[in-house]
Formats: sequence, structure tokens, C-alpha cells
Amino acid sequence: MSRWVIPYVDQALDFWIEVRDRFGDQIREVYFPMPDRQFASGRSPQPQQFLMDFLRHAPLSKSVLLNPILLDQPVELVAPSALTALRHLRDEFGVQSVTVTNLTLARRIREALPDLSITASVLMGISTPLQVLMVQDVVNAISPDTRLLRDLAGLKRLRAAFSGEIRLLVNEACLPGCPFRIQHFYEMGYGSHYPQSLCEELLAQHPWMRMTGAWVLPRHLKFYDGLYDSLKLAGRVTLRDPDRYFAVLGAYIRREPILPTDIGGGPASPLDEVDASDEWFEFVLHCDKRCERCSVCRDYYAQFCASQEERD
Repeated sequence: MSRWVIPYVDQALDFWIEVRDRFGDQIREVYFPMPDRQFASGRSPQPQQFLMDFLRHAPLSKSVLLNPILLDQPVELVAPSALTALRHLRDEFGVQSVTVTNLTLARRIREALPDLSITASVLMGISTPLQVLMVQDVVNAISPDTRLLRDLAGLKRLRAAFSGEIRLLVNEACLPGCPFRIQHFYEMGYGSHYPQSLCEELLAQHPWMRMTGAWVLPRHLKFYDGLYDSLKLAGRVTLRDPDRYFAVLGAYIRREPILPTDIGGGPASPLDEVDASDEWFEFVLHCDKRCERCSVCRDYYAQFCASQEERD
């Protein structure tokens, strides 16, 4: 049975009771940003009107995010206040897990709070067995770099190298290895405004690249069976609407048909209602990613556009 790690959205307690009632046996935990914006997380600041009520009363396990893509100060300056905040969340609300991007900070947490489960954030960019050697004594779980969602051989190597939990983020939809990623996530974490999509111009020039993004449709999870221990849903921004939240989560849990436009992915998601056949998706999982010599993704997208023009 899949165990899902799902995003906090700022909804009243009734929403979380309904999540438990609908999907309780499938939900591993709900991840949330530090209260009062004490520390930046991997996304833009979110509303927190109902966060304390969620922490006190929601009938679901909870996990806190301490995962900005960069720390704005050295770890020696950040760690004391971070550890104090984590102790409070553990003692006051029973929070037992934390997601971290900075490896040194993760070590400090392991030393000071050995009872907490630590997950290496997807923003740590772990994609190779060598990186596993660097973190395996510190973290309990790894959310691998999303480029491995389109590299089944690489994911198998990572699974073989790491004895802990592998957690796949299935609907972020960023371009794997995007050269804009660090700047974009820095602006989201520390900017005073909601950042624009830095890959917008690139995708306008090459719209077919949206088909290469780090997204997996619910029905394609079958290709990953045996290579993960838990699955994570993104959506602190894109799934704020309760109806959409339930629709997307339910589709993934039940592995129902859904289009890439509808999974709650980020700005690099496909904009058109193009589907992704099992045959095409399986090919992409096993290809060697030499896109300059291969036009499979481009041709697949072009065929969809041509069929759309015919229908119109």
C-alpha cells in the first residue's frame, strides 16, 4: 500500500478531518512550513491562518520543512534557533520528522535530536550512489532529484545504494536539471514578491520540453513499483482549492486517468491537454536522454498539436 506525503494548505480543521476520513490509511504525513515564517522553505511563503489549529488538532502525522535551497547565514548561526524551533514542534505538537536541504544542518539535527526522522529534500539534488554515501549516516529518507523520475536506470542505482526510505515527488513538473532552478527557488524562498517563471522564455521557444518535465501521471506509477517506499505530492501553491486538492490526491491514490495539465504541477507543466501514452512514457524512462539526437518527445508533442488543429 502506498504511503503518501501530502502538502499543507491553509484550510480549516474540517478539511483535514475529511482528508483523514477519505484517505487516512494512505496518508503517511502532512508537511508544513515553519510557523511564523521563522525559516524560509523551498517555496514561496504561504498563508498560515489555520496552521496552529492544524498542528494542535488535525488527526494526521505532521512533518516540518526546513529546506530553503540555500541558507542565508552560516549553519553555526542558523542551527541554534532551528534546533529550538524543532524541539518546540516535537514537544508541543508531536512532530517527529523534518525535511532538510543543508547537509551540515541535518548533521546538527541528528546530533541534537536523534529521535527525529530526517528527510533529504529534493532540493539537495541527490541522484547518484556517491551522493548516497555522503548522506546515508545522517538521513532516514531521501527525496531524490526529480531528474530520476525520467531516468529509471538511475533510480534503480539509487535504490540499490540506499538502505533507507526512497520518497518520490511525483508532480512537481520542473524541467529535470533545469539551469534556472537554484535562482528560481531562491527567489521563492527569500523574495518579497511571487517570482515569475524563469524558464518561461525557454519554454515559449521549445514548448515540447514541457513533455520532459519531472511529472508522473497516476497510471504511470506502475513503472516505479518496487523503487520507492513513499510518494510525495507537491501543491502548497497549486492545490490550495479544496476540490482540486481532493481530486488530484484521489486520482493518484486510486491511479485514475488524469492529464498532465491537471496534476497540480508547477509553471513548466504542459499547458495543453496533451496526454502521455504508456508506450511513450515507458520509452522515455529507458532512453539515454540524448535529446539532440532524438526527436521522440518533440514528435509526440507535434502530433498532438497537429491533431488539435484538425479538431479545431
